Amino acid sequence: MAERQYAIVVFGATGFTGKRIAQEIVKSKFKGSWAIAGRSRSRLDPLAASLEGLADGTAKAPGVVIADSADEASLERMARSARVVISAVGPFRLHGEPVVRACIAGGADYLDVSGEPDFIERVELEMGEAAREAGVYVCSAVGFDSVPGDVGTQHAAALFKSPARCTQVETFISIRPGPSGLHFNAATYESAVLGVGHALELARLRRRIRAERPPPPMPVPGPRLKRRTAPYFDPRVRGWAVPFLGADASVVRRTWSALARAGEPTAHTAVYLVLPSRWYLALYFVYIAVFGFLAQWSWGRSLLLRFPSLFSHGLFSRQGPTEQQMRETRFCFTHIAAGYSRGEPRAPGQDPDLIHTVDVIGPEPAYKACAMFVVQGAVTLLEERGKLKAEPGVHTPGYLFRDTKYVQRLEARGIEFQRVHHVPE
Repeated sequence: MAERQYAIVVFGATGFTGKRIAQEIVKSKFKGSWAIAGRSRSRLDPLAASLEGLADGTAKAPGVVIADSADEASLERMARSARVVISAVGPFRLHGEPVVRACIAGGADYLDVSGEPDFIERVELEMGEAAREAGVYVCSAVGFDSVPGDVGTQHAAALFKSPARCTQVETFISIRPGPSGLHFNAATYESAVLGVGHALELARLRRRIRAERPPPPMPVPGPRLKRRTAPYFDPRVRGWAVPFLGADASVVRRTWSALARAGEPTAHTAVYLVLPSRWYLALYFVYIAVFGFLAQWSWGRSLLLRFPSLFSHGLFSRQGPTEQQMRETRFCFTHIAAGYSRGEPRAPGQDPDLIHTVDVIGPEPAYKACAMFVVQGAVTLLEERGKLKAEPGVHTPGYLFRDTKYVQRLEARGIEFQRVHHVPE
């Protein structure tokens, strides 16, 4: 890639998530040139000054780039100044596609922290070929959605050494707040409201994807993994498991599909959210039912967006979490991977005889860990771009960053990939 003014540009740096991404670049002592970008210089300049103070000589102070998602010329100028653009401007279904187009036109690799399947899958379908032709890497969901789920799944599967083979991975997501409680910024909630409200659009998009790009054969030895649709108590994670409604399952499936197209083994997967008690399970279903009903109607979506705290039991607010809440909160993704020590069952219908369990553990997930995930993704693109197995195009984190030092970079920032146990049966 030709020399650019900046190695990294963070677009949307004055937003709640974007500011944490910018701070993480400084905290990680990134030595390259970088910039913060947005539409308001009056907000960017004070942020740049505060980041320079935070750096205290350990990292370079950021430049400032003016760009607006409604002004494609400004976006392309931003892209041409950067080797990697990190976008934190959501909801991505409203603001994301112009940024991706500008990066493809401007020759900048693109990462974002979107957890919106409709946006993510539409970009792959409609811009994948253009990205390949431009020699640009595009990767969404390089945040809490869906690095610990997607990269963690591949990390667990990679523990099966030939002739052993992984055939299924169950993922259990636990969020562990501290005494101050758990809160998220309302921007995340807004994306969820719009996503649920336009679920029929996603269904139509997926039918189109299947017609235009049929899924590859994905043969997996042994019985198919049973995906639970009803809540149940799982003693392995000591909590109540319900199907996870976020982007992780979609992203993980796309990674396995990409591996199948590359001629590599695949596996069955399931993703669950873990709730600590029957009380939280009951609350979850009450709020999901109300949310799901209201999100179907325009008046209902207006109501949900006007009162995020009321309709989320205080989980989401326009103020977002306090610094104390973020310091106290942790997450854990438990990946229970199963397969066969000889690569296939010894007899038809035999259950897996080999299990590897990996816990991916880290700090507050939606902002602190999210920033670590995407910043180290950008560093990996900068430092290992020529070694990537993936060709330029639109990819998932698990596919793009496989066989790189991405996991090691995350571990250096405090994300743990713990191998819990290894049980031959």
